[in-house]
Amino acid sequence: MAHDRLLIYIKPVFLVSILLIVSNLVTADYIESSPNEVPSVESKKGNGNSEKVLSDYTPVSDWLSSVLNRLPTENSDNRPVTGKEKDLDIETDKNFISPRKPEPFAQGANILSMQDISPIYMSPRVSGEGIWVSAGTPPERDGRPLVYKTLLRPSVEFPNTIVYMATFDMSRLKARLFIGRTEPGIYNISDTESQESLSKIVAITNAMWMQRHSRGAGAIFRGKVIYPMVPGMATLVVYQDDSVDVLEWSDEIPLSTVKDARQLSHLILKEGKVVHKVLKNGKIADSEIGLGGSLIDEDGASTMDRDYWYLANRTAFGIRDDGNLVFAMGHHVSTKDLARALALAGCKRAMHGDANIHNVVCNFYFRNDENTIVKYDKLSPEQLDYTLKRYDKGYTKDFFAFYEK
Repeated sequence: MAHDRLLIYIKPVFLVSILLIVSNLVTADYIESSPNEVPSVESKKGNGNSEKVLSDYTPVSDWLSSVLNRLPTENSDNRPVTGKEKDLDIETDKNFISPRKPEPFAQGANILSMQDISPIYMSPRVSGEGIWVSAGTPPERDGRPLVYKTLLRPSVEFPNTIVYMATFDMSRLKARLFIGRTEPGIYNISDTESQESLSKIVAITNAMWMQRHSRGAGAIFRGKVIYPMVPGMATLVVYQDDSVDVLEWSDEIPLSTVKDARQLSHLILKEGKVVHKVLKNGKIADSEIGLGGSLIDEDGASTMDRDYWYLANRTAFGIRDDGNLVFAMGHHVSTKDLARALALAGCKRAMHGDANIHNVVCNFYFRNDENTIVKYDKLSPEQLDYTLKRYDKGYTKDFFAFYEK
């Protein structure tokens, strides 16, 4: 099969859309912790005066509240942080190092510098845990690494949780969002060029949830607003200069500077700290994300009626101080532990990606001297094999592709 073009099939369709315009939307704010406490976002101590505690935060609108962190009432995780979890947060804080800004490019120099992560578990040992390696990732033509990867067990409560991470050197890579063929936004880009050459392809990852699950999350494709952007919502942004960021969207960001953007829910990591709680309608709520009640296990059964419903196959995107993007894929993982892994990888902010075993994807593409794809590989051995060829001719759901500049 020839792999010379990435084809995103778009047929012009005449569509009359009714847009529901919701004004003054504000996403869940975050509850700050004392700088002397563990690196997690916790509620303020308020001497029992809840009105005083909540007065600093803007309530979330009813519409957006139903979108963010939809949790089954009977399974809401409102338990206090355990001693072991607090110890782990302290360990996270101790190991977290804010990476330095990259130095100016010099021929032969490796700009991306990754610091290995000390494993939480000494026994049983997992080969390569916490060690950043470029082996098994596509190199640049001159042999320099474009991607580093590692694996980590970030959870004290669930030792079988494992997270695989890939750090992309965004000084030499560019990211592009593609809209899924069955997504409603596809009809808004029928006149927008969306083909990219595969001659420089390095990797493809899943994006966020389908639009019908994300309910109102915004998107920008090649500078064109596909779904209205929601202020305060977690957003992965690709700028016109090919730099990237993960942030809370603001209307102060000039649309003229944005090439691609995709939104979902709230930040799961903020200022290098795991977000444990969010505010919804003036009430403190757990930050676990439940895919609108659609989390399933490997057998396709819903987890939402289980005590540990939040343990799932999840992905997330994090941004480091050096401007490099980290993609994380976790198995049997909570939102918080996924965020903790990204904090240990040097990320300052992170947002949730797609979830469930058939949706989590990070494919690497290896090319020969003629730039023909000769090999596929995946970040996680637990990723389903058939997803390796998922994006050969586009896909029904959104995804991000990474190319050499």
